[in-house]
Parts: sequence; structure tokens; C-alpha cells
Amino acid sequence: MQLFMQPVRDVFQTNAYFYINEENNHGCLIDPGAQASLLIQIAQNHHWTIDDILLTHGHFDHSGAVDDLTKKLNIPFYIHTRGPEYLQNDELNLASGHNRHISIAQAPRLLQDGDKLHLEKSGISFDIIYTPGHSFDSITYFDAKNQVAFVGDVLYNDGPGIWQFPGGNKKQLRESIDNQIEQLPHETQLFVGHTKPMNMDQVHQSMLYF
Repeated sequence: MQLFMQPVRDVFQTNAYFYINEENNHGCLIDPGAQASLLIQIAQNHHWTIDDILLTHGHFDHSGAVDDLTKKLNIPFYIHTRGPEYLQNDELNLASGHNRHISIAQAPRLLQDGDKLHLEKSGISFDIIYTPGHSFDSITYFDAKNQVAFVGDVLYNDGPGIWQFPGGNKKQLRESIDNQIEQLPHETQLFVGHTKPMNMDQVHQSMLYF
């Protein structure tokens, strides 16, 4: 598997991730928050075919490019079952506070805790883990075969995520990290929404002060 992190920026800088099967150059794009044209150009330059978009949660800085991408590439996108509550509410998704508006014409494909998501064209498989706290629709995509997890903003700035936004909850965030994230295999690499990747030792150390 090939993993390529591309920071994208509108109001905030967010990590978008290309996760590609090197055998056939098909893959998915995770959390495309902005700059749809840039992301398409990167895929074309690498001869990648993006078949699916995955959202860890519905905040506008993670979902801002979804409408353009789904229209231009004619591909589906996935989010937690409570994700539409965020996508349809600019106060919840934080867009209204930054003079932005989220509008996605295509209906999402919905995921819930315990689902097994198999992306047929790329052959990539994820366990879906519900990890609320930063938002009530946050999920983690865990590739057990390759020990890679995309956690969105559950982890942030080399530590626990922010819970002060609408829909956030500090107690839930702590429980998500303690009971879900830290229970993943120790070798798992954690790819986060806004900073550098983390390992399990870093997560454990940061929780000592949370």
C-alpha cells in the first residue's frame, strides 16, 4: 500500500490522504477538506484512480472538497450514520463561523461502529470504529492488514483532540482514545487530521496529562 499525505488549505490546513493499492493504482481519498483541483491533479500526476472518498467526520475543513470531487470523479463518499447531521448544519460543521457553506449534492454511504468496509476496486479493507468526542460522528478507519488507522481529529497536535466545538464531549473523547484507539495493535500508525502521524507510545504519553 502507498500512503501519500497532502495538506490542503482553505481557512485551516488539513491533512488529506491518498491511500493507494500499488498493484493496480486504485485507491481512496480521506478527508479532502479543500482544493479539489489540486487533489485531482496529484492523482493524475501519479496515475492513480480514486474510487472512493472517506470522511472521518463532517467538519467543513475535512469535507469542503467533497462536492466538487464526487461530481468531477463520479465516485461515492462515506461517513458515519450521524455524519449527515453535520453536513447539513453549517453551525455544527463550523462553516458558518468562517463565512463558508457546505453543500454536497450526492447522498453519502453511511457507516457505523463494527462495519467492515471493503473497497472493491482497490481491494482495501477497513474496520470502522466509532470514536466520538471531537464530534458525535467521528469514526476511525483501521486497516488491520497494514496496521494503519486514520483517526481524523480524535488526536490533534500530538495529543487528544479538541472537544469544545458543538457536538464535542471531553468524556467521550477520553473514552474513545482509552477504549478504542489505545486498544489497537501497538504497531499501528495513526494518521491524524492536522499534524504529524503518531504512534501508540505518543498517544499513551499524551493521555497522562489529559
